[in-house]
Amino acid sequence: MPLRKAAGNMYDFVTHTWNPVKGKCGYECSYCYVKRIANRFNRPQKEPGIDRKAFCANHGSGNHIFVCSTCDLFHDDISALWIGTLLDTTKQFPGNKYLWHTKNPARALEFQDRFGDNDMLCVTIESNIHRPQISKAPPPLDRLSALRRGWEKPWMLTVEPVMDFNLDVFLGALGWLLDCGKMPVQVNIGADSGGNKLPEPSPEKLRALIEWLEPRTKAHLKKNLGRLLNP
Repeated sequence: MPLRKAAGNMYDFVTHTWNPVKGKCGYECSYCYVKRIANRFNRPQKEPGIDRKAFCANHGSGNHIFVCSTCDLFHDDISALWIGTLLDTTKQFPGNKYLWHTKNPARALEFQDRFGDNDMLCVTIESNIHRPQISKAPPPLDRLSALRRGWEKPWMLTVEPVMDFNLDVFLGALGWLLDCGKMPVQVNIGADSGGNKLPEPSPEKLRALIEWLEPRTKAHLKKNLGRLLNP
């Protein structure tokens, strides 16, 4: 189906996913559920391409749609023409809201003027620590730095799957955004649900992070975080 009902441990507010661009993600995160499913069914992932049936989908109205939930649309290898076209396409359905997810906000900055009032950028980080053996995405602090440098519209932050972090450095980086008026409207925190044996923070660190966030922005804790908060 071109527009699919949201399922699984995603976001409570998302009603549908729309995946007009599909294919292998160049970040090759070791915990990626899309890659895990492909390996399970022995289906080699193809290079990114347009799914024309999905591209022409009718989005209806009153929906909250996660765009390209199976890849990172703002990866440097994705065509700028594709990105701009998708942003323009969503404007044909002003009765919906759209979530655009990325680990490369520096690329998203190039399209900021094409984001509408119903579009929300969500940036994923997993920690303040760069772990290239786990993900080829830009270092987490570089992602936050890109937002501080130039993002002027409302945005969300997702810390998932949360990995062990240096509390002082992490809070310092978030405080740096706050001082510049760039604090996210919401911070989503979730744990690894795939049994990927990732380095994870202690309950004490997680609680300290949540306590710091709550007076400053909305902290949305995913249900799977209970495993870490209450081991």
